[in-house]
Amino acid sequence: MAIKLQFGIVGLGQSGKTTVFNALSSAGAAVGDYSASKSPNIAMVKIPDRRVVRLGEIFDTTNFVYGEIEFIDIAGLAPGASLTKDNLAELFKEGSYIQAIRPAQALLAVVRAFTDPQVPHPDGSVDPARDIKELESEMILGDLLQIEKRLERLEHLLKVKPSDRGKNELALLQRIETHLENEKPLRELEFVKEELAVIGSFGFLSLKPVLYLLNLGEDNINSGHELEKSVIVQTGKKMAIASLCGKIEMEIAALLEGDRAEFLQALGIDEPAFAAVMSKSFELLGYISFLTASEKEARAWPIPNGFTAFDGAGEVHSDIQRGFIKAEVISYNELDSIGDWHAAKKQGKIRLEGKSYVIQDGDIILYRFNV
Repeated sequence: MAIKLQFGIVGLGQSGKTTVFNALSSAGAAVGDYSASKSPNIAMVKIPDRRVVRLGEIFDTTNFVYGEIEFIDIAGLAPGASLTKDNLAELFKEGSYIQAIRPAQALLAVVRAFTDPQVPHPDGSVDPARDIKELESEMILGDLLQIEKRLERLEHLLKVKPSDRGKNELALLQRIETHLENEKPLRELEFVKEELAVIGSFGFLSLKPVLYLLNLGEDNINSGHELEKSVIVQTGKKMAIASLCGKIEMEIAALLEGDRAEFLQALGIDEPAFAAVMSKSFELLGYISFLTASEKEARAWPIPNGFTAFDGAGEVHSDIQRGFIKAEVISYNELDSIGDWHAAKKQGKIRLEGKSYVIQDGDIILYRFNV
């Protein structure tokens, strides 16, 4: 079964978060007044990969299957200097829409970097560095609320029925509570595998990898890299930064495929920013893709870096994993250069690998199996 990738989209109100959602997903979700809504926007998005199209040419197929990411866009968080545990508690208490992003592996945090007199920033000025700090604070406070609720229940339970397991959880949660009270995200705290299993159901927001996405204006679309550099000093462990102009990217996403190239050329853009966002997201999560191809289809399979050939077989089909014999492997670059699978085989470029082979990004794999 293919791995399901989920990204929760968060951001302060008026950051253009749902515009970015539309730009990435072509979903056409309502923008503007959406920030008052409590229902999340959800879309499955295909991950662009030019290698799949090239494999289609080599194997003579037009059936392309890409990896997918589910984007979950929730209502904008309300900024303000009066942010406290008490007023944030009200926000998180209502929280079916907050709960919607807790299962996500990572967050895409939209940060306003555009000016618009008709849509004033709630804090009175555009300051990406300030907004990043505020978003981090909101995630930390939200996690702290969860911890405090669980600690209260756990301490009561241990009085009634003491257990070593409960005591271990109590010590872990107290360590997490102290870290959060020091205004530090859980990304910066080290956990062993057993501890992660204990806290996995919490879906802590400040523990998730986060890609901060600067939402540029049309007037500063070419200054994205400079803006990234100006705030990159704030990024820490499991954090990354990228930029795009949500408004323009949403217009690109709404165009027919054939019209996009001309529009991009007129803007002086090589490709939609979506591709760069996905690249940074993969890097942040530690994901790569391997490829399979035949006359039936060319396909990309997103997997965590470090997966073995045996793990990858399970992604393709459980029968292939169960009856695994060998994996025929060649890198995309080599096959692209040669242009033909059989020719690559004659040249000895296709290797036979066993179960423990660690898959590399861009590996093209043909599994031999018997069930």
